[in-house]
Parts: sequence; C-alpha cells; structure tokens
Amino acid sequence: MSRFRALHQDPFETLAGVGRSGEPESSKKIHDGRAQQAYDDRAYPKKFIEAAQQITAANAANAIAALTPAITGPWQAVGPNGVSADALVASESTGATQGTIYSGRTTAIAVSAPCTPGGCTLFLGAAGGGVWKTTNALAATPTWTQVSDGASGIPSNAIGSIVFDPSNPSTIYVGTGEPNGSSDSEAGVGLYKSTDGGSTWSVVPGTDPNNAAAKTAPCADGSGNHCPVAAGRSIGAIAVDPANASHIFIGTDVARHGSSSVNGGRFTPPRSAMVGLYESTNGGTSFSPALILAQDTVNPGLPNGGDFFRGGCSDIELYRPGNETQVYAQIFKSAGNGTQANSLASRTEFSLAPDGSNLRIYVGDSSSAPADFYTVANANVTAATLIGGNNGGWTKRSSSTNGTPGFASFNYCTGQCSYDMPVFSPPGSPNIVYIGGASQYSELGNRSNGRDVQRSEDAGVNFTDMTVDSTGVSIHPDQHALATAPGRPNTLFIADDGGLWRVNGDPPGGFTDVSSQCASRGLTGANLTDCTNWLSKVPKSITSMNAGLHTLQFQSLSVNVNTANDIMGGTQDNGTHASNPGSFTPNTWFVSIFGDGGQSGVNVGHPDVRMHTFFNAPGLTQIDVNFRFNSSPFLFGFPGNETGWNWIGDPGTLSGENVSFYLPLIADPNVDGTWFFGAQHVWRTQDNGGNQTFLETNCSEFVNGLQSTGACGDWVPLGKDLSSTTFGKDKAPGQYIVATSRAPSDTGTLWVGLRRGRVFVSSNADKPNGNVVFFRIDTSSTPTRFVSGIAVDPADPNHAFISFSGYNAYATATGTATGHVFDVHYDPTGHTATFTNIDNNLGDEPITGIAYDSKTGNLFVSTDFAVNVLLPNSSTWVPASSGLPPVATYGLTFDSVNRLLYAATHGRSAYRLSVP
Repeated sequence: MSRFRALHQDPFETLAGVGRSGEPESSKKIHDGRAQQAYDDRAYPKKFIEAAQQITAANAANAIAALTPAITGPWQAVGPNGVSADALVASESTGATQGTIYSGRTTAIAVSAPCTPGGCTLFLGAAGGGVWKTTNALAATPTWTQVSDGASGIPSNAIGSIVFDPSNPSTIYVGTGEPNGSSDSEAGVGLYKSTDGGSTWSVVPGTDPNNAAAKTAPCADGSGNHCPVAAGRSIGAIAVDPANASHIFIGTDVARHGSSSVNGGRFTPPRSAMVGLYESTNGGTSFSPALILAQDTVNPGLPNGGDFFRGGCSDIELYRPGNETQVYAQIFKSAGNGTQANSLASRTEFSLAPDGSNLRIYVGDSSSAPADFYTVANANVTAATLIGGNNGGWTKRSSSTNGTPGFASFNYCTGQCSYDMPVFSPPGSPNIVYIGGASQYSELGNRSNGRDVQRSEDAGVNFTDMTVDSTGVSIHPDQHALATAPGRPNTLFIADDGGLWRVNGDPPGGFTDVSSQCASRGLTGANLTDCTNWLSKVPKSITSMNAGLHTLQFQSLSVNVNTANDIMGGTQDNGTHASNPGSFTPNTWFVSIFGDGGQSGVNVGHPDVRMHTFFNAPGLTQIDVNFRFNSSPFLFGFPGNETGWNWIGDPGTLSGENVSFYLPLIADPNVDGTWFFGAQHVWRTQDNGGNQTFLETNCSEFVNGLQSTGACGDWVPLGKDLSSTTFGKDKAPGQYIVATSRAPSDTGTLWVGLRRGRVFVSSNADKPNGNVVFFRIDTSSTPTRFVSGIAVDPADPNHAFISFSGYNAYATATGTATGHVFDVHYDPTGHTATFTNIDNNLGDEPITGIAYDSKTGNLFVSTDFAVNVLLPNSSTWVPASSGLPPVATYGLTFDSVNRLLYAATHGRSAYRLSVP
C-alpha cells in the first residue's frame, strides 16, 4: 500500500492527502476546491483548443524526420566538448583556476552501486544535451558516451530526471523535459525506459502522447480528462517503489517550446495536462493523477502565455518503514499561499534521511523570501501532524543573524530558488546534508568562497563551504542536482549550469581547514566568524568531469566569412566561445569572455573587430566591442581576444528602453564599422561603438573607467520608436525589437521584427539617424506572435523570409492570424507587402530560426527538434541532412562564401553542414 504526504500549507509546499494502491481512480485525484474554482474563473479563452485544430509539434517533427534528407553529407559536430578556461576567464566570475573545464547545464544524476575506483557507473542528464554515461565516474578524467541518440534512443535532448529501478540496476528511467523553471527549460516527450543499461530506450506507454491509454490526465485548459499525462511538460521527478517495480510515480512541471536566440517566443505547448504528481500501478501502462494543486492556465493573449510554475512537482522520495510505501513530493506554489496566479513560483526542496526507526527530513523552503532551512527529527507521524503549523518537531535551522551557525543556510539560494535549490542527504548518513543554490557573489573572496554548495555533518546545524577546493579549483554557480556515490557519502557529484563536478571527500581525498585564509581578507567581527566557520572544512580536491561532454547551450553563432571555421557564439552561463580557425578540435576553442553570452558579430571590413552581448539585467543594455580579436598579447599578458573587450552599452542603458533578454545585434554586411541593435528603437553605431583609444582607456571590461556614466558607446536611435502607438494600437504597443536583418545587396535596407508580430522595413537605414524612416508592413492577416527570424534575399533587398515562434492553436483561440513561415515581398513605393504562408507540412511547430541560400533557393528553418529545408519548387519540408540529434536549435547562420550552415544548438554545442 502507499500513502501520499504533501505539506502544501505554509511554511512548506511539500509532502498531504492520502491515497492507497488499489483504491478507485477517483479517490486518488486530489483537487483543492477553492483552487479549482479559481482555475475555472481564470480560464482563458472561454473555449477549448480542439485536437483537430492542431498537429502537435513532436508529431510534426517525427513525420518530417522520416522523410529523405535533402543534403547527403551529414551534419558535423564541431564542438566545443569541454573547453579548458585559462586563468583569466576562469577567475572572472567563478574564482576557478587555469584548466577548469566547463560544459552545458546539467539537471539529473544517477549513480549505480557498486561505485569503486575500479568502476563506477553514472548517468548524467543534460538540460538540453541528452543522456550521457560513464563507467569510470571516480577517474581523474571520466570517459563519456552519449546514450540517448539514435533510432532506439530518446527523441528529445531535454532531460529532467534519471533513476535506476531499485530492484534492477540494468533498468533506468529518464524523464524528458527540463523542470528548472527557466525560459529555456524545454518541454519533453514523456518517460523513457531502458532495460539494457542505457543501450536502447522505449517510451513508457502511459506517457506516450500517441497512446490512447496515456490520455487520461486533466487538461490544463479545463476541457476534460483526456490529455496526455506528460506531453508538453517536463518530468522533473521519478520514483519506483522498491517493493513493487510496477508501482511508479512521476512529477510533471511547466516547460516550454519556441525559445530563440534572443530568448523569447516560448510557450507551453497546447493540449498539455495539468502538472502535478501522477501514479502508475501497472508498470507505466497508464498513470492516474495523485496530487493536483492550484496552477496557472495559458493566456494566449500574453507574450509568454502567463503560466508559471506553481503546481509542478520536481521532487519525489519514497520511504518504506514496514509494509507501507510512503510518498513525499515537492509542489511549487506562488504568492498568496498558493492562491495568486501568474506570480513568481516559490519552491520547497527536501531530502529524507532515515535514522534508525526515525525519519529525519531536511527542508529548504522559499515560500516567503528569503529562503530558510528546516529539519524534523522524526516524521513518523500522521500527515496532518506533519504539516508545519501543527508539529512542534520542526526546527528552523537558518538564521538571519550574521555570525551565527544558522546564517549559513539563510537565503542559501538567493533570489533564484525556483531555479536552483537542491537539498540532499546521502543514504545511510542521516547527519550529513548538502544544500546548493546560486552563488553568493558578494561574498567571493570575502567571508566565503561563494557557498554554491554547503555541507553539514551535524544534521544541518553548521555548514562549511564546498565551492572551492584547497588548490583553488571551483565549481560553477547555479546548482540543480546533488548525488553521492553509494557507500561514499563524502564523494559528492554536483550538476549545475557549468556541467558536472566531483567533490573528492572520501579517502584518498578528504577535507581540510583553510580558515587561515580569512585573516588576509580584511574581515572583522561576525564576518570573520562566518569565514572561519565556513572555510574550516573544505574539499582537498574538486574534479571537473566535463571533458568530452558535448552539451553547451548556444544562443547563436556568428561567422568570419574571410576565414573558414572562424566562428563565435554566446552560451547560457558559460560565456562567449570562439574557435581558432582550422580543424575543429577541443583545443581550437577558447572562452573569450565570461557570463551569459547572447548575440555576437564580426565587422565586415576588419574581422579583428568583434562585438558580443551579455544578458540584459534590469536597466542595462550590455554590449561589448573588441578591436583586438587576435592572439597577440594585450592586458595582463593575455591575448586581445580575451582582454580587449570594452563596454559600449551606455546609450541604450540610459535610454531606459525595453529590451529582450539577449538584445538582437547585427554587423552590417556591407558597411565597415556599422552595427545595429534593437530595443524600442533600432540603434546604430557607424564606428564600432566609438573611438578605439578612448574606449580602451576608459571603458575596458578589465580596467576601471567610465562605464555607465554615459561616455561608453556612441549608439544613436534611428527614426521613431517602433513599439509606440505612432504605428497603431494593435500587437502590443510598448514591446521591443527581437529580430533585425540588413540586406546584403545594398547599404540601406533594414528589416525589423518585434515581440508581438510587428514588422518594419527601412530603405534608408544608412542615412543620418533623424532621417531614417521605417514603414510598418504587417497586417491583421499576419501573426500576432514573436518574430524569431528574418532572412533577406541577397539578390533582392525587398524580398525576405520571416519566421514566427508560438503556436497556431493559441492564435486560433484568440482570433489572430496563424502561420509560422512566410515568403514576404515588400513594395517600396506603396510601402505594403504580401505575406505568403509556406508552412505546408511543418504542422504547429514554433520556428526558432531561419536562413536562406540564394544560390540554390534552399530555405532552412530550425525548431525545437530539428533543422529542416524547403527546396525551390517544392511544397514539402524535409530534413536538411542526417546526423543532427533531436535538440532545440536556437539560431541558424549561413556562411554563403564558404557554403556552410551553422546550427547553434541549445544543448549539443555547435553543428556545421556543408551546403552544395
């Protein structure tokens, strides 16, 4: 029998309701009456999206994937697959040392017993990079194999959870879709199972969206109980009953499709089920809802749907004290004690730690910011008693008082708790508990080493900092999953935004006291006390396990057409990477600049001049220029392609204009020194952002100067605010530009797209800024959705192809125009345009990027699953080629000179296709 426990009252959202295996299905559906009424009142639109109105994105992708590819030569993975950062870049944001290797964001870890130096099997789930396996997880440099690709693989690279069947280590379950609540957390395609140690995979039938038996979940749009359990969602948690392998639980979470290189356009897929805890008693043949709480529904009239993460379940743990299996689950909620829709999600993470006949529980809770940390010594009580307000056994371990033991666990995940706040206690070691979260950046080199991960060996009373080892090697910020090697409670595996790391805390490793470092940090009083405590037991060594992982999450790629294989691109939280020209090997890539990298570009006249963007924090337009993108030394003895970056974001920052998360930035294809970026205006510089000598003297990223004073950068706004009501009151005035494209055949034609579907053309973007005129060419017959790409015909500046993200199903629900890809002809005399829909067999797939080859007439588009091509005189989209894994591609870049198409995948690094 099983018993569900869920604490869904303050201070926790975790662990009540009781259901037992064998009871009628209806008795196991737990709905909060007030929440259900609120859900019904909020439902928008007041009609349902019928299945006949749309073809699911996954099915459309599968149908196209079965067709013959257009190009014979396969896609080539060109890396990076683990870049060794030099001392400068490694220390810029993380404090790591030279040689530290990073990879892309990872989300899930499963370690099999036995785990010894002679052999240790570990499965790793990457946020967008699929499933990877090593059999030597304790080695100095583990070897990795990608095990989810191929015909018998998993048709999505977005991974949220991995577990072994506790009764059979050859059986592994993988939950697809990322549950971390970020805008690029990709939706999945169900639960997958391997019975041969990860060699082959098959979908668990009860989560297959094409299986009628799987369509038993309550639909998020309120239309009934006939939606696929996990389609369009992520599976953030899996638990298999150790007493009955046919008894399986999954936790589903909100996830998205349709994000792009500027990080917009994402929507929850239509026809998604309500998120929550689901149970199967027949080995996954079918699942029934076990715990469904208040959650949001999609509002198609909002730019991102307005549905956030409350109601999702990202952690399930089982406890079996006798003949009863108890189920504990974490549930997201939001402001107003879970009653306020569309608010930031609060989160609770926990870990069960059986201690003899008692059950200890560790809980990190962010229901009321900042986050706190709690323990209960014995949870073997009724569910009603266990709820926080009814049980005096709960102890709050965190304290807001600096210098006290509890200060270590206070606010331990800062403002990112909905994204990263793992809690983990190693099985068999109930007094040890690890907590992780965002880095405490203000403390780096001060009273702590960042406290990205902390360890307690006295049941959560005192913690020490695991972030940096005794030699200076650091893990990456933003922790998502923690696990230990079976029987080795101090050998900790850490999954974060920079890949996978191992704390070598068991012999021959261990911990050491480095608190003597505190004396040289200028600390006094409580800060000195904290530092002395937190650095009293740090790892002797930390191992980066990232060499060989092909999992970086690119936003976009730019190319130097003057030199083959000279590309660069921004990645999620791992900087802007660049390749040294030549053959692609791990040693030819380097990290040019730290942080969240977005767009980049190469000056057409002087390719040593480059630009890149960071993500745009509130109030900042973050753009850098580098005049020395070569290998010659510059500052501090490091090459100019790393130390030559200069801040030029002041004009955009001081304007206060709305901008996308990564602003759209392009280099002019014909005019030396001219660049454009989009905010509410189009902004332009005609001299690479300003005088080189002045910028390098006063605006360097590495030398204090005049940044944010108004002096750094000489961008000017062109024409009028394209988001204003000057151009109409439709399509969401007050939004911002998300796509720009300059015609290669002249010096003045510029096409522009906005967040909610406005499209403009200027024929004189090279004129003085006050004389530049834009004409709006979209109409009510074109989509009110995110413009994800514009590809201008090199032979005709008035001809372009435009792609839109989002879903036709939502457009139909709101009475706006449908369509994903359009062939557009602009009349520069009448300032009107014809939009011809060329979706054909694409189905209802959000398009994330577009590129056009005028020599052949081939039109390429990227999606959350593939890169497809429409050949001239054809009405059928087919795969561009073979060899590209089923990964979200956020941008396409076509090098027409060298006949190369680059795919910026968001999870499998960069790919290249040679185009005949």
